[in-house]
Amino acid sequence: MKIVSIIGAGVVGTSLGYLLSKKGYTIAAIASRTIDSANRALEFIGQGYSTTDLADASKKADIVFITTSDKSIKKACDNIAKAGGFKPGTVVFHTCGALSSKVLNSARKQGAYTASFHPLQSLANVKEAVKRLSGSYFFIEGHEKALKTAREIIQALRGKEIRLDINKKTLYHAGACAASNFLVATVGFGIELFEMAGIERKDALRALMPLIHGTVKNIDKLGVPDALTGPIARGDSVIINDHLKSISKIKNELVNLYCELGKYTVKLGIEKGTLKNHDAKKINDIFNLYLKGKKI
Repeated sequence: MKIVSIIGAGVVGTSLGYLLSKKGYTIAAIASRTIDSANRALEFIGQGYSTTDLADASKKADIVFITTSDKSIKKACDNIAKAGGFKPGTVVFHTCGALSSKVLNSARKQGAYTASFHPLQSLANVKEAVKRLSGSYFFIEGHEKALKTAREIIQALRGKEIRLDINKKTLYHAGACAASNFLVATVGFGIELFEMAGIERKDALRALMPLIHGTVKNIDKLGVPDALTGPIARGDSVIINDHLKSISKIKNELVNLYCELGKYTVKLGIEKGTLKNHDAKKINDIFNLYLKGKKI
């Protein structure tokens, strides 16, 4: 069972198709909403045929990856099922992190085996995705027969598998977003504070990148919370108050963000053991005052 069709010719579908074609899988078809996007994916993958007929593409394969946008997965699956596009015994995956395999119920009713197959990776474009997908963690849940196929694919990609509880997948995705998307937002927050200090944006990012890389390396080596450094980890309430005073004078709307991030950081400081309870209380008291619109 190594004949694959890709439904959705974006970054994930194109990169998966390319990698699988190099690992002994045959790419039968690449289907997309527009023929132009399907043709681009076909040119990159180098196998199969391009089409806008999702059901016809699905019929050609033993394994179907639905890699459309998250909001289009159910509609694409339902349309294929309505057109009789899933053969009994076909394995159908979607690659969305937030949705469970239940969104593929219309395929399951046609005798397909369904599962979600989510690579935990930041995939900005096809070339970067090809580099990063191999060796990644893949989070899976669904029918046992589909999971068997998923594990074979993960092994081919030299990846690592973690099985999810189908009813808790949204929490998993929230955690992934917090660690990745919120990291980008937090760096943006830091850059904005640098700009308030009179540092140009381009210089701010360049200056922060070595610090960010060092922090990520510390997380990788030491874990959380042991990688935590800075004034909260040290219990320096005076410095924290000075930060908030300065921010409130220029952009008071950023105070709440600093406080909420700070309160979670206090929790990590306590877990690390460097932040004593009485110092944690002082810092949290400062955050709570500012959150109420007051200052020390």
